[in-house]
Amino acid sequence: MLYQRLMQWSATNSCCSSGRGGVNCKSVVPRLLLLLMLLLLLSGHIESVDGHKVTATLITNHNYPVEEHTVNTPDDYILTIYRIPTSPKLHPQLSNETTQKPVVFLQHGILCASDDWIINGPETSLAYMFADAGYDVWLGNARGNTYSRQHKHIHPDTSDFWKFSWHEIGVYDLAAMLDYALSASNASSLHFVAHSQGTTTFFVLMSSLPWYNEKVRSVHLLAPIAYMRNHSFILSKLGGIFLGSPSFLSWILGSMELLPITSLQKLMCEHVCSEGSMFKFLCSGLLDFIGGWGTRHLNQTLLTDVCATHPAGASTSQIIHYLQLYTSGDFRQYDHGREQNEIIYQQATPPSYNVKNINSCVHMYYSDNDYMSAVEDVEYLASLLPCAELYRIPYSDWNHYDFLWSINVKEVINNRIIDKMERYDIEHATGMSF
Repeated sequence: MLYQRLMQWSATNSCCSSGRGGVNCKSVVPRLLLLLMLLLLLSGHIESVDGHKVTATLITNHNYPVEEHTVNTPDDYILTIYRIPTSPKLHPQLSNETTQKPVVFLQHGILCASDDWIINGPETSLAYMFADAGYDVWLGNARGNTYSRQHKHIHPDTSDFWKFSWHEIGVYDLAAMLDYALSASNASSLHFVAHSQGTTTFFVLMSSLPWYNEKVRSVHLLAPIAYMRNHSFILSKLGGIFLGSPSFLSWILGSMELLPITSLQKLMCEHVCSEGSMFKFLCSGLLDFIGGWGTRHLNQTLLTDVCATHPAGASTSQIIHYLQLYTSGDFRQYDHGREQNEIIYQQATPPSYNVKNINSCVHMYYSDNDYMSAVEDVEYLASLLPCAELYRIPYSDWNHYDFLWSINVKEVINNRIIDKMERYDIEHATGMSF
């Protein structure tokens, strides 16, 4: 796919002959070819693992009922989402699947999937805890990940399939999944929980299609990401230099599949991240490098399961879009370059998302040691929202993935969320349907 895009660009772009945009093609192209060859060697010819889906299996193994549902988006992507309608721990009368229950929807982050909410086990994972508390639980999957790698007309081996960012995930995928869950549950509104990119898609949807605010009850966003002015991840700083603005390189590397689950990854999980492996520190070290060094909270026993389900695939344009936010300092739509922006947006620069359209009261949970979601950025975002409540984690070493897989996530995060949801339902019970 990289080779095809490079040849397409070479056939249609005249920068080498005309010097358009100040590009010195004689120096750029050899380096670019070297980079593309490296990427091809690392990922292009590694066999993808089809059907490596564990959400339903894990839920069933823990004796919880599970339903698999298919959601079609307006632009014809086919998404797989899961439902835990009840819990085996509930009283028989309360566990009746026909009983009307409050609904909660959980949305994962980038390169992740519905597995995020269950691999910590039935006593600690948020999805199971919601089911035990009497909620009708839905787990979303964004286009391009392990569970949603389908389209009605486009094959995922073509670049056309990957022409999306988290903007499309917000206005198409998230909207379609919420509508489907509400319809299937016969509910008018639901509680919403998200992590990382899942929070970004929430901001996108509620800013762009503000009538969706009426469909959510309480909102709980873990490690929220919108503004990235104080983002501290070293690869973002480097990537922002090359991909943070529209360029030849961002055009070549955009709209490609990024880090799907592969046979090589499966082999690594079995021999590197498994219990007793002398190289296990590499797995936890990778999470530390991405999410924040020095955490004492990560549940090390989960590393094999995390490795087996992550990364779950995405489009390179999702990463590039984040790098654009970092470079611009704004929370705005994808920058296609001035010429395309004029066609798509009728203006030279991408429009900013109007977060003041978000009239749902948003609970945001953030931490000091999160490389992806900086304290200053979260607090600035909160200052722009009509209603926001902040909870800063009382541990200086709590990182981006501790919100999901820490040994004490139940006490620090999950119990707090469930308590707020239950309080909301009690306070808004009169004359309201779930």
